[in-house]
Amino acid sequence: MSGGGVFTDILAAAGRIFEVMVEGHWETVGMLFDSLGKGTMRINRNAYGSMGGSSLRGSSPEVSGYAVPTKEVESKFAK
Repeated sequence: MSGGGVFTDILAAAGRIFEVMVEGHWETVGMLFDSLGKGTMRINRNAYGSMGGSSLRGSSPEVSGYAVPTKEVESKFAK
């Protein structure tokens, strides 16, 4: 610091602290949005394959139609 009084020095230091806090806040928000975007892309890739292709990732070429349960399913509210 070059000159000024104690109040000027305190205000300048507070301004620098505020600037660092705001920078850190926006960096954190940016990383959050980056992670959110990457996660959304990963979910879309897993759910929809190539996003525009004809086949879905995870579909079985051997089985078509709906899944069939392998054991009897009973309702827990049945009397």
